[in-house]
Amino acid sequence: MMVLGLATLVFVAYQNTPIPDEAQQDAIKQESVITYRDGSALARIGTHRESLPLEKIPRHVQNAVLAAEDRNFWNEPGISPTGVARALVKTATGGDVQGGSTITQQLARNYFEGLSQDRTISRKLKEILISIRAGQEIDKKEILKLYLNTVYFGRSAYGIQAASRAYFHTTVDKIDESQAAMLAAMIQRPTYFASYGPASNPAKKALIERWNYVLDGMEKEEWIDPAKRASAKFPQTQKQWSDVKGGPQDGYLQDRVMRELKVLGIDEKQVETGGLKITTTFDKRLQDTTAAVVNQVKRESNLGNDIHFGLTAIDPKTGGVVASYGGRSYARQQFDDSFQGTVQPGSSFKPIVLATALDQGVSLQTTMDGSYRRTIGGATFTNDSRSENGVYNLKQMTAMSINTAYVELGQKVGLDKVAEMAVKMGVPKDTQNLKSGFTSLPLGVIDASSVTMASVYSTFAAEGVHRKPHVISKIVDKDGKRIRLPWDKEERVFSQGVARDATAAMRAVVTSGTGKGASLGIRPVAGKTGTTDENKSAWFVGYTPEYATSVAMWREDKNRNRKSLIGVGGYNQVYGGTVPADIFQRFMMKALEGKEISQFGPPANGGSIAPWAAPKPTPTPSNTPTATTSPTCQPNTPGRQQPGTGGVTGRPCSSRSPDPTTTPTPTNPGGVPCNQAGLPLGCDPNLPPEGDDISWWCQQGHMNHPKCRDQKPGGDPPNPP
Repeated sequence: MMVLGLATLVFVAYQNTPIPDEAQQDAIKQESVITYRDGSALARIGTHRESLPLEKIPRHVQNAVLAAEDRNFWNEPGISPTGVARALVKTATGGDVQGGSTITQQLARNYFEGLSQDRTISRKLKEILISIRAGQEIDKKEILKLYLNTVYFGRSAYGIQAASRAYFHTTVDKIDESQAAMLAAMIQRPTYFASYGPASNPAKKALIERWNYVLDGMEKEEWIDPAKRASAKFPQTQKQWSDVKGGPQDGYLQDRVMRELKVLGIDEKQVETGGLKITTTFDKRLQDTTAAVVNQVKRESNLGNDIHFGLTAIDPKTGGVVASYGGRSYARQQFDDSFQGTVQPGSSFKPIVLATALDQGVSLQTTMDGSYRRTIGGATFTNDSRSENGVYNLKQMTAMSINTAYVELGQKVGLDKVAEMAVKMGVPKDTQNLKSGFTSLPLGVIDASSVTMASVYSTFAAEGVHRKPHVISKIVDKDGKRIRLPWDKEERVFSQGVARDATAAMRAVVTSGTGKGASLGIRPVAGKTGTTDENKSAWFVGYTPEYATSVAMWREDKNRNRKSLIGVGGYNQVYGGTVPADIFQRFMMKALEGKEISQFGPPANGGSIAPWAAPKPTPTPSNTPTATTSPTCQPNTPGRQQPGTGGVTGRPCSSRSPDPTTTPTPTNPGGVPCNQAGLPLGCDPNLPPEGDDISWWCQQGHMNHPKCRDQKPGGDPPNPP
């Protein structure tokens, strides 16, 4: 009677335990995929899962799993009678609920909704009942397909296809019997077994024993030829999961994406299981170019591993970072030189001061005292060369990077306004020293990253509109819904006219000032050099209508202590116009290769001369012709190309005629040598310049001069950027 009653209860329970029609959440977790902007794979993160139809899974792979987990699968009703009996005895005696699970039982436990992973009597009984129904109501091939596509193999790999990629970096249709047996062996203890490393490792030794068990089972069931079994060798696996052929830079890209996701409120767990499709702003070709260019320059200049570079290119139309150099190798250095490395930008900060002045209605024609040595705000400042000593307008002092004039300009427009402008253009508002009121702020005494400075200059390239720099352009969740991103917004920082006038001044930097090394030939480019005290960092930051690109260079020891660049690579000093400008030029030439040449808009020539403008000194007559001895010529007329000036008409300038918008007023220098820009007026180009860095002068037909014999070709310019 008791037996009949128990049978009745089991029958009732069986009838009231249907097969769930939904999968458990753990069974449908999906990896997130990160791609380049063209859709090509960059990385896969988290739970790796791929589903295949059973006919796409080779028979020897199916048999290996059956040999490991359920050799009687094709004949049993979904449960193992001996296993169930053992489980029921344990249940009746109050012992632990344990194994004996068939593939159908494992599927019931791990796949169907409604079964927890708790080791309880009720869960075990429910599992048995669902397994029995599944064995009777679901086709065996469907059960095996679901199992092979959902079972866990370790390395965050769910399903046989993901496992093949995880351990052998290939698809399941390409693995042999030995590899299939190893994957099947992993199912028993996926979080313990070790497939890589020495055989002496207990975890790997245990896996090899299990692998032999699988192969022996395949031979016993006649699923493998005995000769092939005898010759089988434990397969060599890859060290870690990957199906993406990455390079030394890929780790930096993935880290940047993960940091940005965190800012968006998407944590690591959501990424690992949420099935997100994340499209980045990175251009794979340009990203590869960053490392190629940096490595080439380091080899050519004999620069060691203590020399670091930040190199970032931003699309000013979107704010997206299209490429950014992280370091020589993520495996050797996880610190990201372009996103995390911060050094003083030096004079590359000056255009922020210029934008502040132009935005306040100050004209480029406003003149300022650029005397070699000046005391301003209680501190004494000097220019890089004694020849930089005169009155300069805003365009000239930008091209020549005149320190004293720019320090005073900061005082005139207000350092608080300069700081406000810097934040609007992309400098983080909590940057140390930005709002300190230091008189030296215009000389770039803050710390900034390559990404920050590229973002600042992208505002000029976008003609006054700033877009927040970012590395993610689109996120789509597993249901196909697009997640809104906050950087879709943009902010106008200053007018188009202000941007174009600033661009005119920075074009002069490249055409006739300290940044000639960044020239892109007939393609227009604007930018600014930067070098700091003690030569601890050097910069060139520039832009075309297509890209804003910054290059920072510094030196540090193993403890990240900054060291001077003096003497590295055979250079007496490294200026922003040397190595950084060279890297900028090489990268941009490659980035713009094949693109139509885009022009900057014409300058607005806006604003008015400030009432505090410095008076122009009256030139002393001399026998040397100057701008005052002949009628004023007009730039940009036939006879002379003068990039960056207004479209005025008049008498064309000859090759010897001074351009009143780019040449400082002469102060009768007499027998003074010329600097690299051919200033001051009336200087003698045949006299060697002051200082040791005169290779530029030597290469202008003076190589036989005694001072030129020891000069390194392509050396340093005499002007500090």
